[in-house]
Amino acid sequence: MRTKARRLLYAGIVFLLLFAVLYTKEEITLAGNESSRFGVVQALGEQGVFYIEGTNFASTVDKLERNGHLYSDKPLPLSFCAALIHGVIHRVTGINFTENRMLAIYLVNLLVSGGCNILLFILMFRHLRRTARGRIEWKFLLALAMPLTTWLGSYSVVMNNHTPAALALFGMIVALEKYRRKPTLQAAAIAAGCAGLAGAFEIPLGILSGLGALAGVWFCSPAGRKWKPLAVVVATGGAICLGVLLLNFIAYGTVVPLYVADGSGSYRFVFLWSQFGEYCCECLFGFRGLFSYQPFLLLVFPAVWFLRKRLRVPDWCGLGTAAALIVFYMIFTNEYGGASYGMRYLIPVIPVFWFVISRWILSWRPAVWNVVPVLLLLLWGCVTMLVGAYCPFCIANEGFRTPEGHFSRVIRSPFWGNLLVMNFERDPEGKYTQMMIDSFGPEYSFLHIYHSGVHMRKPELVAQLLQSSLAERVGVKKTPGEESSPGGKD
Repeated sequence: MRTKARRLLYAGIVFLLLFAVLYTKEEITLAGNESSRFGVVQALGEQGVFYIEGTNFASTVDKLERNGHLYSDKPLPLSFCAALIHGVIHRVTGINFTENRMLAIYLVNLLVSGGCNILLFILMFRHLRRTARGRIEWKFLLALAMPLTTWLGSYSVVMNNHTPAALALFGMIVALEKYRRKPTLQAAAIAAGCAGLAGAFEIPLGILSGLGALAGVWFCSPAGRKWKPLAVVVATGGAICLGVLLLNFIAYGTVVPLYVADGSGSYRFVFLWSQFGEYCCECLFGFRGLFSYQPFLLLVFPAVWFLRKRLRVPDWCGLGTAAALIVFYMIFTNEYGGASYGMRYLIPVIPVFWFVISRWILSWRPAVWNVVPVLLLLLWGCVTMLVGAYCPFCIANEGFRTPEGHFSRVIRSPFWGNLLVMNFERDPEGKYTQMMIDSFGPEYSFLHIYHSGVHMRKPELVAQLLQSSLAERVGVKKTPGEESSPGGKD
């Protein structure tokens, strides 16, 4: 059995590595999420400084000025880790962002986000083997499906903070389960360390997962021996927090994140009862929905109900943290995750839900009536994952930030927006492309494709658009030596 498990594990790793090699992006979009972080990667990895004005990414919109220098306004830990990786590659091979821009971007994306996806698969497969009944083949397929049918796969092709945060949160649950079985101080420290890393990548998640780690250790500790492991949790989490504050001070001269020191803030609190219900529906079930893009996750509701007497303390801590994170982002955001594919802030909850659902499925007796619906749900997720991997940080409706009349208020779904651009790029005059153009309207389709081409730094796509029949339909014609710029509602 161990030999079979090892072979399946290696097969999954190879498959995900192949996916990463084929789909990882070699260029960044105009989204500040990417350029701001890559500015730090180049500055620190090649120049040994934290300010980014001397990099190829200094034009990013996500930057702030402090003490006469320009800095990324993104939380630093992820960029710092990526810079360490790039720094090693740069010193060993000489690869840099000036002479080898696309190769350097590709390697960072591949090693950081692609690597996180592989680690998530390994952790899920091993955790299912240790904690769930059922055939090992089903455990393998469920673990492998997680990164291949969800936003985890979509975002694994670009550097982002959400997949590392998902890995950290799930790592906390695995460590708590280890502590439940054998309450050692080492297991408590690992759980706290994972919670601290989650906070390093996403501050709100760090606070919530820290509470989850404290609760898990408290309830899993033997009576009369609770305070020492709790102290270890607090000390470990506090050490990571102090490390992040020290890193900020070394980089910026202030211990708090730069956007806090600047006063701009990361989250804009706008709570309107008239829009709250609609916002929640869209983020969970609508055009940016966690469950509409990955309907397999809907099974978490019956799974929790039917497993309610068999779920352990670590499971409840994970589910509580995930639920609290969803509530937090439903209340404290109102822009659908910005220019991105789906409600990206909710990516960390995916492994938590996936594990509980997998445990429930593994308790079934396989039959056509229950296996086929699950496979259809996974197929749906696989399609949305691949469409998202085309451009995770894509042109999208950004809620209150998007003005009235903007084309993304018509093409609201990033899924359909990405699919439109994909179809046009591969077959601009094809039947399905024309069907989508007619559905959205020629003007809005033109604007979306044009701005997507610019956003993705694909001049060949823009040139193809200007030469197409769609350009003629909307009255944008190319004249000798001059190209008319697109007008309309943009």
